[in-house]
Amino acid sequence: MEIWLRQGGNAVRIPVLPPSYSITSNQINKVVNINALGEINLIGNRGLTEISFSSIFPFAYQSYCEYFPISTPKEYIDSIEAMKLSGDIRLTITETSINMMVTIENFQYGEEDGSGDISYNLEFKEYILPNTAEVTRNEKLDTSRETPQANETVSYLVKEGDCLSAVAKKLTGKSDWKPLYEQNKDTIGNNPNLIHAGMTLLISGARKGI
Repeated sequence: MEIWLRQGGNAVRIPVLPPSYSITSNQINKVVNINALGEINLIGNRGLTEISFSSIFPFAYQSYCEYFPISTPKEYIDSIEAMKLSGDIRLTITETSINMMVTIENFQYGEEDGSGDISYNLEFKEYILPNTAEVTRNEKLDTSRETPQANETVSYLVKEGDCLSAVAKKLTGKSDWKPLYEQNKDTIGNNPNLIHAGMTLLISGARKGI
């Protein structure tokens, strides 16, 4: 078995195989409370897989190393830190089904016994490239739901202190009062400045939800 970390043209082969590795397969379920039924568990989408293992970077080659020559502990650490900062990498564990894009979520290391060997723990999380086209489409859908559409005809009851420009702004989002006046000239009369409380004005092209 071999463990490889690859990113672009860079590759790190783990020099000493860990005694074990851990895989966490997550599921995004949701618990909801429904009257008369109590709590129910709704099955959601698959979550991101998490993988972790611990081993050592030996100070010098030992019989338990997977290959020769090996790099120094500092060289391994520097390479993995650079990969961690650069983004997603490919994690491959041969003779298993693990061959996936991941990010390095946690990299802990330190010397314990003065031998120069560095003990470490690596934690990875599956990385899935976002579908930018789908995200953009969803954002547009959200925007269309939030942005009022100008395709309704509504009536408006004039209140004390109203003026045509304020009413136009409220109904259409624009302060241009002339279209409002033209549509209600018979009600308002010849002077657009003379509107009074109790008048009912109609306007087409008003924003939805008014």
